[in-house]
Amino acid sequence: MSPIFKGMEQIEQAREQMTGKSFMADLFMGNPNFDLLFPSDEIPEDQETGEAYCQTIETFLKNHVDPEEIERTEKIPESVLKGLFNLGAFGMKIPKAYGGLEFSFTNYGRVLTLMASWSNILALTVAVPQSIGIAMPILLFGTEDQKRTFLPRVARDEISAFALTEPNTGSDAANIQTKAVLHSTGTHFLVNGEKLWCTNGSIASVVTLIARVPVKKGSQTSQQAWIPVSDEKEATLWAHTAFILEMNSPGVVIQQRCQFAGCRGIENAHMTFTDVHIPVENVIGEIGKGLKYALTILNVGRAISIPAICLGMAKQAWQPTLDRANSRVTFQKPLSERHTQQVRTGHMAANLFAMEALSSMVWKMADHHAYDIRIEAAIAKIGCSEKTIQFLKDAQTIFGGMGYETADSKRVRGEPVFAIEQLVRDVEMYRIGEGATDILRPFVAREALNPHLERAKQYLEETGCGIRRVWQGLNVASQYLPRYVDLWKRKLLPSRNEIQHPKVHKHLMYVERASRRLARAILYILALHREGLRDEQGRQNRIEAVGEDLLIIAATTLYAESLFRVEEEERVWDLADEVFHTAKKRIDRIIPEIIHNNDNRTAMVGSHAFHGDYPFLNRGIIQRALKDYIPKEKEQTRQQKESFENKDHDEKILPKLE
Repeated sequence: MSPIFKGMEQIEQAREQMTGKSFMADLFMGNPNFDLLFPSDEIPEDQETGEAYCQTIETFLKNHVDPEEIERTEKIPESVLKGLFNLGAFGMKIPKAYGGLEFSFTNYGRVLTLMASWSNILALTVAVPQSIGIAMPILLFGTEDQKRTFLPRVARDEISAFALTEPNTGSDAANIQTKAVLHSTGTHFLVNGEKLWCTNGSIASVVTLIARVPVKKGSQTSQQAWIPVSDEKEATLWAHTAFILEMNSPGVVIQQRCQFAGCRGIENAHMTFTDVHIPVENVIGEIGKGLKYALTILNVGRAISIPAICLGMAKQAWQPTLDRANSRVTFQKPLSERHTQQVRTGHMAANLFAMEALSSMVWKMADHHAYDIRIEAAIAKIGCSEKTIQFLKDAQTIFGGMGYETADSKRVRGEPVFAIEQLVRDVEMYRIGEGATDILRPFVAREALNPHLERAKQYLEETGCGIRRVWQGLNVASQYLPRYVDLWKRKLLPSRNEIQHPKVHKHLMYVERASRRLARAILYILALHREGLRDEQGRQNRIEAVGEDLLIIAATTLYAESLFRVEEEERVWDLADEVFHTAKKRIDRIIPEIIHNNDNRTAMVGSHAFHGDYPFLNRGIIQRALKDYIPKEKEQTRQQKESFENKDHDEKILPKLE
C-alpha cells in the first residue's frame, strides 16, 4: 500500500477498486467523460408515483406533525411515527416483495426533501433506517431468510439503527473495540463493548452492529476466508463483522439518550453490551467484511439522505428570508434594497440552485446502477452540507436580532415563529454525520489519486537513493510523459443537443480545461512530494475542492439547460452564470495553491500550539484544561475505564487484514 495513506491500512483493505463508471474519477485524470452526466431519464411513471406520494406526505405533515412541538418536547410523538409507518414512509427503499414501496433513489430523495422542509428531525428519523439501518445492509449483503424475516418488520412496524461509532472511534471506523466472540457451542456470538451516537438507537428494535471478531485463516478449499474462533488466543487477527442485533436481547443497555445543541428531537443513544447473545444466523454477509459493508452503505446516506435533508432545510428558509428582507425597513429603505443584502441573497439563490442541481444529478446516477458514485456521493454530502450551513447563517444574518431569538420567545409578542436559529443549530449535525467534511475531503483525494498510486506504486514507495531510485523515476517518466503531453491538448465536447446552447458549451469547456490543469497539478505534486503528500491534507483538500466546484458547475449548467428547454424559464441562466463565475474564481485561485502554498508555515504554528509553546495566550483568564470540566463524581470511573482500555489494548495489538 502506498505510504501516502499510511495509518489507514484497514480502511484501505476494506476498500474495493472502482468497477463502475465515474465521471469524477475521469475528471481527476484530466479526461472527463461528459456523456456520464446524462444517465437515463427518470421514468415518467416513477416520477408520477413520487410526486403523488409527496402530496400524501405533505397532507400528513400539515395535519399531524407540529415541528415546534418536536423541538419543544425533544420528542417525536408515537402517533406520528405510527402514521408514517402506515403510509410506508419507513419502507421507501425496501422492495414490494418485503412490504416496502420500492422507490427509486430519486423518489426517495424527493420525499426526504419535502419532509425536511417541514421537520428535518422527522426526515432524519425516517432516513436513518433506510440509508444506514438494517434495510440497506440486508438488501445488499443479507441472506434470503434475513430479508424475509427483518425487512417486513422495518418496512411497516419497527425502527432500526446503525451502531458503528464508539466513544474513542468516529470516522476512524477501523479502530472500533466492541468485540463479538464465537461461543464454544458455535451457535452464537457473545458481544461486549459500547456504541455512541447511535441515531434512533433508543427507540430501535433492531440494529446493524459492527464489531470485531477473533478469526483465523480458512483452509484453501473453504468458501469463507476467515473462520471465527471461540478462544481469542487462537486468533490470527480481529476481523470487522456486521451483525443484526435485536435490541431486546439481555445485556443490551441504553445508558443515555444523548443531547445536542441542535436536532433535539432525534433519539440518539449511548449503549453498552455485556455478554449479549447474537445467533450465528444474524451475521450479515461474510465474516471480516463488516468494514467494507459499512463503507458501502454509507454511500447511500452521503448521496441521497444528507443532500436531500440539507436541500429541504435550505428551501424551508428561502421564502421567509425573502419576506423578512422585503418587509424589514431600516433608515427608510427595505433590507432588500440594500446592496449588501442583495449580494448576500444572490449568493444564497445561486447556492440553493447548485445544491438542487447537484443532488438531482447524483440521485439519477445512483438510480443508474452501472455507476460507481462513491466520489460523487462524498462530494454531494460535502457540498450540500457546507453550502446549507452558509445559506442558513446568511439567512440568520438577514433576520438580524429576530434570527437569534427562539421561536417560543417570538411567539409571546405575536411575531412570526419561523425558527431560523433552530435550523442553524440543527444543520451543523449534517456536516458531521456519515463522514465529517474533514474526513471526506482526503477520502475524495485518495480516490482521485488512486490510478496514480497503482501505476507508480514502486516509485512512490521507493525510499532509497542512487541507481534504484533513478531507475524507478525513469520508468515512471516513460509511462507518464505521453500522458502529461496529452493533458495539454484540448478535448472536444460530445455532440449532444443539450450541450449546443452557448452557455452550456462555454461552461463545460471550462470544466474540461480546468480538469486538465488539475490533473497536471496532481502529477506535479506526486512527482515532487511522493510520500510527503501523506501529511499534506491542505493539498488533498484543495484537490477535492476543485473537483467539487467542477462537478457543481457541470451539474448546475445542465440543470439550467433542462429547465430552460422544458419550461422555457430564462431566469435560470442568472443562477447558472452566478454559480459558474463564483466557482471559476475559486478554481483559478486554488489550482496554483495545490503546487505552491504556505500550509506548512501555518501547520508549524499549530504544532507549536499543541505542544504548549504559547502559554501567554492563556493570560488574563481563569484557566481550565479540558479535564477540569469532568464532573467529580465521574472522575474515578473514567480513570478506571482508561486503565482497563490501555491494558486491553496492550494485550491485543490488532494485526492487519491480509
